[in-house]
Amino acid sequence: MENKELPSITIPAGKRTYFLDIKKSREGIKYLLISESKLDDKSAYQRERVMVFQEHFPALFEGLVKIAPELGVNMDKRNSLTEIRELHPNAYAPWSSYEDDKLERLFCEGKSTKELAAIFLRQPGAITSRIKKLELREKYDR
Repeated sequence: MENKELPSITIPAGKRTYFLDIKKSREGIKYLLISESKLDDKSAYQRERVMVFQEHFPALFEGLVKIAPELGVNMDKRNSLTEIRELHPNAYAPWSSYEDDKLERLFCEGKSTKELAAIFLRQPGAITSRIKKLELREKYDR
């Protein structure tokens, strides 16, 4: 069996991290391994895994696309990064330490999420996520 590195994606999500890994069985059959690692209340990591074999992936993908709207996720082409950045030019760009400091200062001044989104040229959800990541609500009792 070839020892070629297979694709892997890490998706941080608060206290959880998701991993999407392409693996190969001993027989050479590729499969998707979906893993969730989460920090529990005792600061220990719990891991759950699901394997989806190559022949089942199209049906899984089709099912995800069908159910996504029930979660408020729009899977159509209009959500492309280019189109999102037309409204929010800094969408999905990494945060700098300067921006983190500015966000903290403006948060302390009482700016709303909507105001902060306009200032940072980001989506309101990105502002909420960054405030949570920096633990500003806890730090300033808000």
